[in-house]
Amino acid sequence: MQKVPIESYFERHFSDERLKREVQRAGVLSAIFLFTTVILLLLQPFLRDDNLMYLPGPIMLTITPYFLGMSAYEWNIRRWLKKQLQRHQDLPAIFKFANASFEITSISFIVFIVSRHLYDPLLILNSPLVYIYLFFIILSTLRLTFWLSAYTGIIAGAEFIALYYLITHPTLAEPYLEIDMFVHLPLMFIAKGGLLMMAGIAAGYVSRQIRDIIRDTIKATETEQQAVLLFGQQVSPEIAHAVLEQKGNYQSRHMRVAIMFLDIRNFTNYASHHTPEEVMDYQNTFFGIIIRIVEEYHGVVNQFLGDGCMITFGAPVEVDNPAEIAVEAGFAILKQLRKAVNDELMIPTTVGIGIHIGDAVVGNIGTETRQQYSVTGNVVILSARIEQLNKFFKTQFLVSSDVYNALATPPETAQSLGPTFIKGVDQEIELYQLF
Repeated sequence: MQKVPIESYFERHFSDERLKREVQRAGVLSAIFLFTTVILLLLQPFLRDDNLMYLPGPIMLTITPYFLGMSAYEWNIRRWLKKQLQRHQDLPAIFKFANASFEITSISFIVFIVSRHLYDPLLILNSPLVYIYLFFIILSTLRLTFWLSAYTGIIAGAEFIALYYLITHPTLAEPYLEIDMFVHLPLMFIAKGGLLMMAGIAAGYVSRQIRDIIRDTIKATETEQQAVLLFGQQVSPEIAHAVLEQKGNYQSRHMRVAIMFLDIRNFTNYASHHTPEEVMDYQNTFFGIIIRIVEEYHGVVNQFLGDGCMITFGAPVEVDNPAEIAVEAGFAILKQLRKAVNDELMIPTTVGIGIHIGDAVVGNIGTETRQQYSVTGNVVILSARIEQLNKFFKTQFLVSSDVYNALATPPETAQSLGPTFIKGVDQEIELYQLF
């Protein structure tokens, strides 16, 4: 059942990957043709002066426009492909094969035209011009399709062989000097054409290997994202990422954290007088607000308690001042709850908030078959007890003196409630009421 969404994700993203590679391929080809034109024009005077090579004017007038035209063609293809990529629309297979046919045939055409300007036409098949075939074959690997690369090589080889017979056809051939009969043997050109075909098949093999690597990478990424998503629905995304990065073996360690306990007042009475559907809708609305704000302030909801929750700031991701962030998040929660009530998104709701700061042990607890991310320590117990004292003091937001003293700018309206006895603690703790 899990394979369907993964395949869907793969096809969607692999389509974009193919388009990106097509864009790269067209850009590289455009640059190669333009670079070759510039180099040829720059070297031409020197080659003539040194009598190393002489290209007749008609040949230069033929080759230069071809290179410039192909550079412009590939650049326009690149621009069009980028628009397709923005729309996430893959190219039809027929277009890809037609484009490959045009590119290869354009080489064959210019080779044939140039051959008509040479005293020995077959020399063109031994010239650097025919190596352009190889550029198209090599870069076809970026198309990530075996048959497209193989087709590029096969048509290049077939047209190369066809060029030999076309150039040497009695009605088209002109006399040439038999400088080296070996150079003019048909078998030599058939072998070269065959090698071009084999190069295309080899490029197709490489293309398929690249495709498989990209496919496995995309699938692995999707699997991890699904794991984070599903795991993150049970814990926070931060915890999910931290656990997955360590392959489930999240080592326990000491961290300084601020713990917030939040409780919905009179929730039991509300639940007993409403249907399960109404209770669930209320909880989803309430906790939706809490989760959004906690994530905004880089906190983690560790536990949903039905009528409340436990929230950690400073673990598993460290923060500079967890107490400051926790207090700011507490005020944001109260503000957003009031706004939701005023907007009639939820019934009037009163909550109690308690925050304490201290060292805690964070990490996985359990066995090899069952583990749970946990935050343990006195700071957790004290935070829960501080929240419960809201009922005793008839307050809504209480923090310990450790939290208050850690604030860079404590609220001016904060009120000290003096040393308070907390169950399970030998010494009294001074509490502050925040407004």
